[in-house]
Amino acid sequence: MSIFKPETENMQADKGRRSFIWKIGAGISAAAVAAVPVIGKAVVSDDKELKGRVDSLSRQVTAMEEEKKVRRVYDEYKGLLDKGMYRDAVDLFSKEAEVIYNGGLFRGKDIGINRLYCNYFRTCMSGKQAGYAPGFAPDTDAQNETVEVAPDQKSANARFSYSMQAGYPMEMDSSLVEMARLQGEGIIKYRESGICEMALVKDNGSWKIKRLEYKAMSRADYRHDRNNVNHVNVPRFSKVYPQEAFGPDKLIKPV
Repeated sequence: MSIFKPETENMQADKGRRSFIWKIGAGISAAAVAAVPVIGKAVVSDDKELKGRVDSLSRQVTAMEEEKKVRRVYDEYKGLLDKGMYRDAVDLFSKEAEVIYNGGLFRGKDIGINRLYCNYFRTCMSGKQAGYAPGFAPDTDAQNETVEVAPDQKSANARFSYSMQAGYPMEMDSSLVEMARLQGEGIIKYRESGICEMALVKDNGSWKIKRLEYKAMSRADYRHDRNNVNHVNVPRFSKVYPQEAFGPDKLIKPV
């Protein structure tokens, strides 16, 4: 009996092996092809997530930069008042801005606001920076400063603590008082502290003050050469312009 298998049998075996190998190869190829979309989706998903994180970080960085710019506006505003540069301080406001001070609302950069700073503040020598009078410093919460920039970075709200020298003219009608005012006297000076609230808007790429309100929390008669500190009752504006030369455009009722 021959030990060699017939040629037909060998051919059938080879054919079976080839068929088996082809099926395995086809299966592997199909699996690989099926895996490509999954891998592709994962890559696209990762790219979107990374882009989202980058965009979020970019917005945060931009917001921080805008917050710094808003703070610089307030610092510049304080510095100009401290130097008595009232007209330059007015230029930090937008055209239709408003200021609320001591019960009065002053409208318009070149009208009401200019009247407040260039007339009233200048005459009363108000705005010069001064430390808190002993015993009149606000609590910690009141001193917290905040700046919030809108998502579109076109507007912002800010809150700052302040302490400044302020004054108001004596109300006595006499030639002596009038002469004293012309010489920088006839003014009752005091130290005022509280919260300054601001709303700002972007104007041609620069931040401008749209609304400013002084919320006084304390007013004290304090000088470094005196030992006693007394509370000062400052009369609110009672007449509007032009009835009062320094008066506001509208009176604000106390809250």
